[in-house]
Amino acid sequence: MEVGEQKTKKEMLASMGHTYDPENSLVSVIIPCYNQAHYLGEAIESVLAQSYPHFEIIVVDDGSPDNTAEVAERYPGVRYIRQENQGLSGARNTGMRESKGKYLVFLDADDRLVPDALQAGINCLHVHPECAFVSGHHRYIKGDGSLLNEYPPEPIDSDHYIALLQRNYIGMHATVMYQRYIFDLVGGFDTSLKSCEDYDLYLRIAQKFPIYRHSQMVAEYRWHDGNMTNNSERMLKSALTALGSQWDYVKQKPQWINAYKAGIRFSRNYFGQLLLQRLSKSLRTGQWQQARQSGVMLLRYSRLWFAALFTEISLF
Repeated sequence: MEVGEQKTKKEMLASMGHTYDPENSLVSVIIPCYNQAHYLGEAIESVLAQSYPHFEIIVVDDGSPDNTAEVAERYPGVRYIRQENQGLSGARNTGMRESKGKYLVFLDADDRLVPDALQAGINCLHVHPECAFVSGHHRYIKGDGSLLNEYPPEPIDSDHYIALLQRNYIGMHATVMYQRYIFDLVGGFDTSLKSCEDYDLYLRIAQKFPIYRHSQMVAEYRWHDGNMTNNSERMLKSALTALGSQWDYVKQKPQWINAYKAGIRFSRNYFGQLLLQRLSKSLRTGQWQQARQSGVMLLRYSRLWFAALFTEISLF
């Protein structure tokens, strides 16, 4: 959003009635879990190892058929909530409603925080109290928890809303620390979205409120066969839906339209590239059934890719 449209710190603080206590404010770490009990212990332990001591952990079991309850109950003080399966958005919304923290972090059950993650978010929000949320940097780990790769964070020099229209530069939800009040103003996660629900929320918030990105490493994204990003067709559909919900606002200004078009182009190419990489790997390693599945998905994805291309070039 543009500087002239941002609320000032004084207006924001007055309207929310907030005082900032960076040493004692409670952070709620919400861990939705569906059939990921084998990773859940690592996620919980990564929170317990935080250098910032004032936190609560809420595990939301989204109707898992595995032993999620058993794993959560091994850790005294962890609050466990079970619900009928509602999907990731529904589980996050439940955790948000049940939480008590002034700040919220959403950690997927197969991912991890690094030890100074919460302190980094608290420090950043103390410096930037006008921001609805702040986000940091992450790295990728393998299924066994060892390092896979790490890319240097790209600085965001432009308007953060424009940057988000161009692509979801945040990349990993656990790098985000939200101020609790923002959910009262923009609502929770869209339960109609099966993927990219975090991207949709970022856009809804950044359209109206300032946000900030710092460069500190705060989380580890586990790359494995069960990742949601493996379904390129669903990811592209959801990304385009999240972008599409912004159109009535975006069409007001040429710079927003250009960023919107860039976002369509990035999404269709990025998820298509991931699909091609999986197909190539399965062919090289002789995983024929997986190759066949990827090939079928590629055919479906191609139709969606061309539809997205048509949308992009048809915008004025």
